[in-house]
Amino acid sequence: MHVSVEVIAIIACGVSVIVAFVSACGWFLTRMDARFAAADARMDARFAAADARMDARFAAADTRIDRLETRMGGVEHELSEVKVAIARLEGPLPRLVTSR
Repeated sequence: MHVSVEVIAIIACGVSVIVAFVSACGWFLTRMDARFAAADARMDARFAAADARMDARFAAADTRIDRLETRMGGVEHELSEVKVAIARLEGPLPRLVTSR
């Protein structure tokens, strides 16, 4: 079998074009992976900062709620004392004394 130089050159050119295309796709994918990794790192940092801010806000809100619960307990105790004092002031209802 006899193969001419032109056929060998065309086959070599085709193979080199395919190799160049595959290597360009590999380079492109590697570059995109690096960009996605950088974007993920930036987003993770922003989410971590937002989580820290929200945790601080929730901690402050919990502290305020605990203080309110303490104050409400004190008010409830004082209210029950006021109720008892009012009941003592009013005293028992006067009974009618009927003649026998």
